Amino acid sequence: MYRQVTVYVPDARMEEFYIRFGDFMGGGPSPSSEGENPPARHQAGQPPAWTREQGAEERAAAFWHDVTDPGRDVLRVLIAGAEEEPPRHFLPADVVAAVGAKSTQAIAGILGGVGQVVSGHDLPSYDYEPGRAWHFVWDWDPKKRLYSMAPEMAALLRMVGA
Repeated sequence: MYRQVTVYVPDARMEEFYIRFGDFMGGGPSPSSEGENPPARHQAGQPPAWTREQGAEERAAAFWHDVTDPGRDVLRVLIAGAEEEPPRHFLPADVVAAVGAKSTQAIAGILGGVGQVVSGHDLPSYDYEPGRAWHFVWDWDPKKRLYSMAPEMAALLRMVGA
């Protein structure tokens, strides 16, 4: 059973709200979760260790298979940016323009859905600082959020059909 809930969110934090809400609905990690078995994490800017392990292609293929079409579109933008030299970081408005989304909040919501798939496949979160872990690399400066992907992760996703 679901109950409708209305919350007021500051305009400047709408993207963060949609991402966290997507994780919440998917049962994924919260940035402050500290249970007995906290989710696996890796340092932002570094590819996760599993991308170099045996079976990485199969794991990436299973993940990619479960990502929605809008999620794939957004990830393809990040993949293309990771293939540039130097790797590109995108403002939310750049991603909106690239995929034809209605708003930056829509992008945050789409990435929240991708975060559900990340959680569903037990893939690690990026570790930013104590109490801050997330599924995607992005700069938490409230005036300039940046999305990006590690080049190694982009290459792996390309290998499996992205």
